[in-house]
Amino acid sequence: MGNNVKVKNVTRIPQLKQTLKELKSYAVEVGIFGDGEYVMIARVHEFGMTIRTKKANINIPERSFMRSTFDEKQDSWTKFVKKQLPLVLESKLDARTLCERLGALMVGDIQKKITDIKSPPNAPSTIAQKGSSNPLIELGGLRQRITYRVVSR
Repeated sequence: MGNNVKVKNVTRIPQLKQTLKELKSYAVEVGIFGDGEYVMIARVHEFGMTIRTKKANINIPERSFMRSTFDEKQDSWTKFVKKQLPLVLESKLDARTLCERLGALMVGDIQKKITDIKSPPNAPSTIAQKGSSNPLIELGGLRQRITYRVVSR
């Protein structure tokens, strides 16, 4: 943010301080929450895993969709917030709504990444089992379970 904020009306300084305090009081969390099957599936694909069975080792390669999206989109998410910030400072948008909008944007970008990942490809046996060559798309809905929440710090 730096020195880009211009104060035109000094009588609003207490309100601006309160708005900035409110902005700092929120955080946006994005992912699949809980401890269910899809949390495990997401973790396996995000980091990769080798499953050892009595018959063979099954290697599931890393297909990062969370970390890689964060790395790729961090600058555009920052620009989005900077563009919305004047609305918050002018009391045309509240801090929580800004966080909600950012969360929705992040979810959309991560879902797009899940859809777009093609490499490393599924093994032929996996394609036959699930009926799709897209590594992260299956009938159960990993993509649909990506969500966000705005939390108080």
